[in-house]
Amino acid sequence: MFQLFALTFSIPHVREPRLFFKFTVSKLNLVTWVAAVLLLTLIPMNVLAERVYLTDYNGGGFYIRSEEEGGMDLRLGGSFYVDSRAYDESQRADDRFDIRRARLVLNGQLNRWFKYVAEYEFQGDITNHLVDLYGEFDFNGTQDLRFGQFKEPFSLEWQSPDKAVLFAERSMGYFLTPGRDVGMMFNDSMNKGSISYGIGLFNGNGIGGSPRGGSHDTPEIAIRITARPFGTTGIDMLRNLQLGTSATYAKIDPVNINLNVKSTGMVNLSTRNLYVLNSNTKFGLIEDVDYRARGNIEAAWTKGPLAVTGEYYLLKYSNLKTAEKKPTDADFSSWYVSVGYCVTGEDFSLAGSVLNPIYPKKFFNLDEGTYGALVLAARFDHFNGDKDWITQGANVSVRDANALSVAATWFLFPMLRVIADYTYTDLSDPIRVRVDPNGNIQYINRENVLTLRLAMEF
Repeated sequence: MFQLFALTFSIPHVREPRLFFKFTVSKLNLVTWVAAVLLLTLIPMNVLAERVYLTDYNGGGFYIRSEEEGGMDLRLGGSFYVDSRAYDESQRADDRFDIRRARLVLNGQLNRWFKYVAEYEFQGDITNHLVDLYGEFDFNGTQDLRFGQFKEPFSLEWQSPDKAVLFAERSMGYFLTPGRDVGMMFNDSMNKGSISYGIGLFNGNGIGGSPRGGSHDTPEIAIRITARPFGTTGIDMLRNLQLGTSATYAKIDPVNINLNVKSTGMVNLSTRNLYVLNSNTKFGLIEDVDYRARGNIEAAWTKGPLAVTGEYYLLKYSNLKTAEKKPTDADFSSWYVSVGYCVTGEDFSLAGSVLNPIYPKKFFNLDEGTYGALVLAARFDHFNGDKDWITQGANVSVRDANALSVAATWFLFPMLRVIADYTYTDLSDPIRVRVDPNGNIQYINRENVLTLRLAMEF
């Protein structure tokens, strides 16, 4: 079986393959040979008997698919973001070019019921490199069971794909969400998609999945419910109105207290935060905590080229106890309102309980005089931090922050977009940003940042 391994490449609408080549295992180097053997052992023998072909980009990535309908396929995708960021404040020295993201995505299906996703981040050491890794059993197209590491069901902004985010970064409320975790989740959609929900159990430790904490820790339960109350009515103006709510709850250990809230200009900078709370506070080491709970209310409405969204976030750590302080709660909240308008006439859509990316009517093509799609957007967001847990004199946390963002996104075609985002953030308290060569400590009370991004996603 391993003496000859043949691949055929075919072009859509052409019956006969145009290119055929073969190679023997003896010509492979050791690493390639081992990888090939491992791959072959994972493929059912009946799939090996099928003709396998490679197609071009179809809107969801390049893919290899078996000829059998509903059979196995493997899709290759990824994303690559390059940023240029410039700050108006002379106190900081953060102007730079940055590789904001460099990800590889493999996804596909083993058959029509079982799907899989693996996403890996190559950029930097600030984020964990394993982003997503999960399998999904699809019962009937509207119900599925997912297990592995993935996004917990929480928040419209967090669940919507990156290509649908009309700004350089998500709002400050994003940092109050549970993010990704290891666990399992059941999704269901009813009444022609007008009601959807996802409910799951997770480790409660965040991305990475390493079990931590004491014996009183419990799994984190998370749920998100959305409804389009007028989705099946004849009221055209309200047909695309979506309302939703989310919540999480878990008994946790102090080691799981790790909150770092950032503004747009602080994302991807490990030493810049609006608010910091971890197990080592101004009152000493946190010795105990009861539970962590989150809540969210969301609303979204689209009408043709116009989209309006808004959310309110809550995060609570209950009964934080230190050697010097009686058990006290730590409470945080955030909210935002955003408006997007597609000046080239493309329509926004809400499907699968998330905001979907804009798909240009005409792709960028200089020969034909077409230039893609252009979206203008504005967002105001607010963050409120618990003042009782701010270390006075450390200048690493603020009580309040207000941010205004205006952005233009140019979709040249579905795989390529350019973003220009200007965000002004007003801080209630000074934040320490650096120590200059003379030993003077520099602080900021506001942040003006211009982000230019080239984003490629395939």
